[in-house]
Amino acid sequence: MQLRAYLTALTLALPLCAAHAADWTVRFDGAGPLKIGMRFDTVNKVLGEHMERTPKALRASPNCFQLEPARQPGLLLMFVGDVLKRVDVMEEGIQSERGIGLGDPVEKISQVYGEAVTSAPQAYDDSEQTLTVKAGGGQYAIRFDTSKGKVGAIYAGAWKEVQYIEGCL
Repeated sequence: MQLRAYLTALTLALPLCAAHAADWTVRFDGAGPLKIGMRFDTVNKVLGEHMERTPKALRASPNCFQLEPARQPGLLLMFVGDVLKRVDVMEEGIQSERGIGLGDPVEKISQVYGEAVTSAPQAYDDSEQTLTVKAGGGQYAIRFDTSKGKVGAIYAGAWKEVQYIEGCL
């Protein structure tokens, strides 16, 4: 009888765990359980991981590094001064809090974010766009880079770091 109760409880709990684990929605201020402003050690603790800082000698910028957590492949976390500053979406299947994901038509961004979207030509290809939406009084932003009429990249986090166009540069 105890085994049956245990299996019933386990059966009910598994979908909840899977839903929680799969909820890696990207927000202006973070993604999943991560929040912009968290310290590196806190991010490791929240994720239950043992990520290691990129050695300074291997960094493009001495105070900045990026890592992909094993718990959530497809996201790249940017740390500046050991603080989480930006989240980059690297694979399809991860969406913004308003349902924008890699591969979506560019028009969808304007449809869901409306007049809050600002547009500029991309730094290295002026035939493509960089679409940015600010939040939190300008403290945070989400940036969408286009590629052939579709969303090609998504960056979210602190305004300054969201504007970086080459990782930590």
